[in-house]
Amino acid sequence: FLKLKKSTGSSNTDIDLLETIAERVLKEDSVFIVASKRSPLDRCKLPVGIRLFMSAGHTDSDISKVSSSLKRVSASVLSDYI
Repeated sequence: FLKLKKSTGSSNTDIDLLETIAERVLKEDSVFIVASKRSPLDRCKLPVGIRLFMSAGHTDSDISKVSSSLKRVSASVLSDYI
């Protein structure tokens, strides 16, 4: 689970940023990740974030690809907020 180090101050803006990252990672590098959303009915108030799931079927190369893609795209998308 990855979350923003520092919130923008608006959970809607935070979600929009994370969804933009997820969409660009998919479009640019064919890596599917999911930005988690919260429901007002959720009892557990986790921060919004990106969920990553791995299995034994993923190779070191797969994990490296996801890591480098997330790092590059996140830096680009979040450059105005850092």
